[in-house]
Amino acid sequence: MQQVLTYVNALKTSHIRSENDFNLGLCKFIPGNTMIDRILVLAIFIFIGIPLTLLSIFYSLNYSGFCFAKMRSLSDEEKLRIAFNYYNKEDKLPVDVGEKIKYYEHIKYASFDEYIKVNPDCCSINHGEAYKIAQSSFIPESSFLDRISGLGFRDLTVINFKVRYLDENGNQRVQEVRLGNTLRNCGRPVSIWFDKEL
Repeated sequence: MQQVLTYVNALKTSHIRSENDFNLGLCKFIPGNTMIDRILVLAIFIFIGIPLTLLSIFYSLNYSGFCFAKMRSLSDEEKLRIAFNYYNKEDKLPVDVGEKIKYYEHIKYASFDEYIKVNPDCCSINHGEAYKIAQSSFIPESSFLDRISGLGFRDLTVINFKVRYLDENGNQRVQEVRLGNTLRNCGRPVSIWFDKEL
């Protein structure tokens, strides 16, 4: 009986010793332990942590509409000027004539300043709510990936544009049409839509 108890105690002692050896071995791999290789942690931080932080900043700025080419976001006035110039430079603009849309050569304005002086309430920007104003058939939804890459759009510019044109008889006419435009972060037009006279 004494021999059996001695054998059982010996087994318990060896089991405890092997557990302790295993636990000491684990300590070498636990982060924050004094035994860890600090150079490895520093390398992981430099080559993984810093790039991930910079990428997240880059994508966040893109999503918010930041223009990296100009190192700033475009102002509302700049967006409206870009949209106005986009329409004003066109040779022909849409006009609603008797339930039909026709394109006429329009008489161009000298500048945005000239137009805004005569039509001070012509233009607006809808921040982040483009799809509530424009019909989805005209403006495809910008995906999350488009937005973070800077290829998508956030704002919708809407201009009540007074098209000056000559009709078939050579008489000058003016018709107000509603033109919408979505711009990329640095001002490049993405899509346009047209609505008949308001």
